[in-house]
Amino acid sequence: MKPLKRHPDLVLLSREHHHALVLCLRILREPHISHQAEIEAQIPELLAHFLSEERQFAPHWPQIDAALKSRFETDHAVLRKMMAEPKYDNADWNIEFAQTLRAHARFEERELFPAIEPFLN
Repeated sequence: MKPLKRHPDLVLLSREHHHALVLCLRILREPHISHQAEIEAQIPELLAHFLSEERQFAPHWPQIDAALKSRFETDHAVLRKMMAEPKYDNADWNIEFAQTLRAHARFEERELFPAIEPFLN
């Protein structure tokens, strides 16, 4: 598979997605143990990442499929709620958090970014 060439405005976001995916992998390998320290260390970066995307993408929503915007906003809301009400010692919560974060990062990389790139300067 040929590597994707990202618009320069999205390169940092893609790198941050990579870090999130690595965290998800570690959680999913051992969901029965607490990943509190790892997750809490990432929360400030994740929240800053969400805010950065929301600000950067806001001007482009009128040109983008409304379903992509809806998914984007819903994912961010779900992940923020999970981070605000963590259950680090609960394997089901760990799995849900990791799967939700992973699915969101993949959605952005595979669907949202390609839809937004034509509108970036």
